Amino acid sequence: MEAIDTLIQDRHLEMIKAAIPYLDNSRQRNMAMLVKFMELQRTMALFQNSGNDLQMCSEEERKDPVQMLTAIREYCTDREKEMLDSIIGFAQMFSTYETLFTAT
Repeated sequence: MEAIDTLIQDRHLEMIKAAIPYLDNSRQRNMAMLVKFMELQRTMALFQNSGNDLQMCSEEERKDPVQMLTAIREYCTDREKEMLDSIIGFAQMFSTYETLFTAT
């Protein structure tokens, strides 16, 4: 589960999701829509509470795009992973270059 999923899911929603394939077609649709509606409600409530940020780091720290790309990589096809690996490699190379030449 991703960070946001752990904040909006509970075991009751997971139990409903597990039961959906065993229901008839009309009930499957209704229960799936109910689950998504409940997830949406919880997501909205999460963002209404200002103390519930989904950030990997505190606001004072710089956000790292390489970490974001690495997290996304898990959901990519092999071809997309290759492209992301190239982008990540370039970003790391640029970061090294920036560190070397701005420290002078």
